[in-house]
Amino acid sequence: MRWSNDEAARFQALRERAARGELSPTERAELDALLAELDADEADALAPAMQRLRTEAEAIAKKTASLDAKARELLRIAEEHERLLADASSAVERLRERSAALAEDYRRVMGHEFRSDR
Repeated sequence: MRWSNDEAARFQALRERAARGELSPTERAELDALLAELDADEADALAPAMQRLRTEAEAIAKKTASLDAKARELLRIAEEHERLLADASSAVERLRERSAALAEDYRRVMGHEFRSDR
């Protein structure tokens, strides 16, 4: 809002009188109207920036939701991989136990340890 010098001076005078508590009810209404004009002009001036910020916030929220979904899926994959490794370790342990039992059977039958030349 562009005020003339007279309008700007009137606004300043009303603000100074208000600060001193000297406004009449009519002057208070005039000052309130001028302040409302300033607020409306400021809101109009800020509207494009506010819209841009809302748009950016929405884009960030969507990106955050996408990343959260990926993080949950990666966590599921990591947990499943841990279970796979635990299963593999258990299987290897069972194979070692079977191999040791077979080696013991061989030793018992043959009277000596099994030697592999491979």
